[in-house]
Amino acid sequence: MRRTILLADDSPTIRRLVIQTFADADFKIVEVSNGDAAIKAVDELQPNLVLADIYMPGKNGYEVCAYTHHNLKTTPVILLVGAFDAFDEDTAKQAGYAASITKPFEPSALIDLVNSILSAERQQIETEPEAEDKVADKPPREREPVRELTPVPEPAVQAASVPVPAEVVPTEEDLLGLEAIFKEEPAAANGLSDDDVDRIADRVIQKLSSQVIESIAWDIVPDITEKIVREELKRIDES
Repeated sequence: MRRTILLADDSPTIRRLVIQTFADADFKIVEVSNGDAAIKAVDELQPNLVLADIYMPGKNGYEVCAYTHHNLKTTPVILLVGAFDAFDEDTAKQAGYAASITKPFEPSALIDLVNSILSAERQQIETEPEAEDKVADKPPREREPVRELTPVPEPAVQAASVPVPAEVVPTEEDLLGLEAIFKEEPAAANGLSDDDVDRIADRVIQKLSSQVIESIAWDIVPDITEKIVREELKRIDES
């Protein structure tokens, strides 16, 4: 038996997309372009599922959802949310929505969502005691909303602690990466001698990459910089 999907959206493009999406599926699609017509269709058709745009002329999607949930307690409603529309999840929950999907959507994603919602709904109905539905003053059965079907960025994975590599990685505060070297080779109180400058420059040359050497500013430690560049050029020529 073919199931009926009521589609309420004021966009002809979206309606056409949904109809084409379910062209080969066992569903009958009934389309309306506004919320007032959707309310009327809910009463007349008693559809198996409703797709309702949250912003459309007449009743909006939240109102159509609330009306459907109140009158057809077993009919799930999937809210269609525009890419730039503000989705009010609290209002949607109060209306009893089953799920939401952001437009434009992949046809396969919509089909999978509809099938999963209807399957879950059918299982829930079959497992409920028959007497439960006969209680006159029983409030409408709450339906657990399905999270919005939109791509979710993968959480950043925190890198494990690893040993510091031999090559010095400079920072904005320490362009030459000299902080560790100077801790190992403390400068004399009266400044660096020529031998100190040569020794430190040799150590920096061994640890810094050529990319860093090329980007060194000449106005930062000019004596060491000149020595580094001169030795690096010499090393390149010899290789």
